[in-house]
Amino acid sequence: MKTVRGVARVAAKSPSARRLVVSVLLCSGAVLYAMRRSGTLWVLALLLGISLEEIYLMRDWMVDMVARRLGCPDVVFRRPLQQPLAALTIDDVPQLDRPSVLEDILDVLKEHKVRATLMVMSGFDLPKDQGGPDPAVRQRYKALLSRAVSEGHELGNHLQFDRPAIAMPPEEFEQAFDHCDRLIAQLSGDAWTKSGSRWFRPASAIWNRHILSWAKAKGYTTAMASCYPHDVASVTRFVNAAYLRWRVRPGAIIVIHDRWHTAETLRRALPSILTSGMRLGTLSELQEVYEQETTGKEK
Repeated sequence: MKTVRGVARVAAKSPSARRLVVSVLLCSGAVLYAMRRSGTLWVLALLLGISLEEIYLMRDWMVDMVARRLGCPDVVFRRPLQQPLAALTIDDVPQLDRPSVLEDILDVLKEHKVRATLMVMSGFDLPKDQGGPDPAVRQRYKALLSRAVSEGHELGNHLQFDRPAIAMPPEEFEQAFDHCDRLIAQLSGDAWTKSGSRWFRPASAIWNRHILSWAKAKGYTTAMASCYPHDVASVTRFVNAAYLRWRVRPGAIIVIHDRWHTAETLRRALPSILTSGMRLGTLSELQEVYEQETTGKEK
């Protein structure tokens, strides 16, 4: 709902967006009326069902088509690979509006020897009057993220709070981005200065030109996803593990979130994924293998 409200506020301020919405509604209404009159409404229902299935499953052809249509070559949705490797990314780390389960997630990842890219929201490192938590919670989250780095995970920039980046004024976005950047550098230590890749995902995964250009100027690559079980809705917890076992494939970028059910999802999904021969790693590991394979093909 935060994303919907944020996008709606932005669209309401744009005359071109308002005209587009009105045009779409009018055209949709005309199509529905014509199909109802002709008795072919079932065709629309079938097409809608197929479309929803494809969106949910995020098949590679659809992901690639969306990437091409968006015309943003700097945004990475997946990396086509021959090797059985996918990137595991975890958003909203640590979750701030509800208790975080980051410690449980790290325990599961350590048990299965899996590394991931943790997309950090740095709002926990702000004073309480600016939206941050109590000092004890702040120190706990810092300790957990330091532990994550020591166990081989990498940290990515996910701004400060779970608010749509697209709805932020440019100055607010820049401030949030830079605050998270500084915190990641502090927590990552030598790994940050040595890393050839830095990763960013805008909150709510919607962007504009300013968001992309600012991230690029700061040395970040913007990463989306090609495998997403829609786990922000807790009702999906009953199928999330099965979804991951089915949809994790070579070159995929997986996104799941710091939610109360995430550790259990990983606990149920990882054994089957790993015994199938798939490997899970960080975004930087995925990028490194992709560059190796691409260079080999060019030779």
